[in-house]
Amino acid sequence: MTYKKFIEYHGKMLTKYKWIIQAMIAGVIIWIYFDPTIKLHPITAIFSILFCYILQSYIENRILIKHLNEKHADQEEMIRTMCNSSSSFITYKDFNGKYVSANKVFLDTLGKTLVEIKGKKEIDLFPKKDAAALNSMSKKVLQGKIVKKTIKMDYNNKIYDVTSAPLVLTSGVYGIISIANDITEEETLKLELKEQELTTRSILLGMPVATYLKDLEGNVTYENNMAKDFLGLSDSDNANKFNYEEARADEIVQEDAEIIRNKHCICREKLITLRNNEKKWFSITKCPIINHKDEIIGICCVARDINAEKTSIEQRETYVATLTHDLKTPTIAQIKALDLLLNEQMGPLNNEQKELLLLTKDSCNFMYEMLSTLLSTYKYENGDYVLNYEDCNLLSLVEESSNELESMLKEKNVKIHVIKEGDSFDVSCDRMQIKRVIMNLLGNAISYAYNDTEITVNIKTENNTVIFNAKNESAYINPALMENLFKKYVSHAAKYNKIGVGLGLYLSKQIIDAHSGQIYAKSYEDNHNVFGFMIPIEKTVQKASN
Repeated sequence: MTYKKFIEYHGKMLTKYKWIIQAMIAGVIIWIYFDPTIKLHPITAIFSILFCYILQSYIENRILIKHLNEKHADQEEMIRTMCNSSSSFITYKDFNGKYVSANKVFLDTLGKTLVEIKGKKEIDLFPKKDAAALNSMSKKVLQGKIVKKTIKMDYNNKIYDVTSAPLVLTSGVYGIISIANDITEEETLKLELKEQELTTRSILLGMPVATYLKDLEGNVTYENNMAKDFLGLSDSDNANKFNYEEARADEIVQEDAEIIRNKHCICREKLITLRNNEKKWFSITKCPIINHKDEIIGICCVARDINAEKTSIEQRETYVATLTHDLKTPTIAQIKALDLLLNEQMGPLNNEQKELLLLTKDSCNFMYEMLSTLLSTYKYENGDYVLNYEDCNLLSLVEESSNELESMLKEKNVKIHVIKEGDSFDVSCDRMQIKRVIMNLLGNAISYAYNDTEITVNIKTENNTVIFNAKNESAYINPALMENLFKKYVSHAAKYNKIGVGLGLYLSKQIIDAHSGQIYAKSYEDNHNVFGFMIPIEKTVQKASN
């Protein structure tokens, strides 16, 4: 048995049976001392006992040191493995600033081995500027401070977030451990975002419209100069403390909530009181600001001064309404005069004269209808039209309208086929106005239908709503045109060499909106088009609104 194994074996035995062995040794020595047959000097006995105890302590210490070395080696290996598996740079320096150890990432970046960096300082491994920055941190750490710093390294043109901490014993700082993370990509991205933000702010600042940004709590976080006047802010005001006028606060909060909920833009025209108490019309567009995670982080608002446009439109509408009203009286007089002639109250007429008078009367009736449409449109837009609700039957209105359009049906040899789904089609509405809508939709369906075809009218009730649909066979309508069919002065009559001012469908929409209903149009590539509307069966609104 070797000395090492002897020590290890007996050390284990000594550790396990320590007190028994000590008692046995003491007993043997005492026995020898008192045995008359053995002559043992007292000093020799004492030295024998001390020798046994010293031998035992020596062996225990050797075993303890061995265990500590093994434990230290295991811990060192564990730390080395952790450091080498980290993507960060990890280094260890002594109190003189010389490198003692470093992980694999650090060594690979420098292109050196651990042997090559041991005992070296920063100035031996890095350019002068980099070494100075690192050495400055080390000096502060040796004073017992934890230092964090962002350094751009010249040797590889990258940016690192460096944290250095002291290794401390009771005697003081004996070393420095440093961890560095490559944050080049993050810093570059921050710089790009900052440049983009500055560019965006420059654009917003120079825009000829009031532009401002809001956070999700409704606070204004940025505004250009024009927006200050719009928001009622002075140059010294803090936009974050901006409060809306009490009368508009609820309305604006609801709009913001709608944008955040639906993630879409909204556009409103509003009369705003400015800082100087002047009132102006603005077209206000609000859009959500969405980040890369599809999350809304704010709202962008643009307010465009449309006061001049509004004034011009009001003047034009007033002129048109006045002119329309003035033209209706002579038009009615012309129709009455033509009726007198056609009834031969002014003398007998031949067939050619009657045909000529009938054509003239049709022209006057068309003029009268067009003037009525213009005047009704003006009233609806200004909220001046009061709906006269009464109980009526939608099926009866369809039949009446079909009879009045009989001449158009015969001219194109088009027939109307009515399909009923349900038993009752009674509805509370303004009878004259809903009939006007039906006449308009049926008139369009007939006017644009192919000759010798059939128009299918479907009437049904569903969920306390009555629904009217008119389907004809006619040319496919482009989607771009479909989107604008119900807007003012939009008409596709010219495409088919017909006459139209583009107010019929617009007025129909105003009427259906006033009834809290919905009007719609659909076009199919198989040359079928559907125009229809739905309105509540029960009365819900009493006055048309703009």
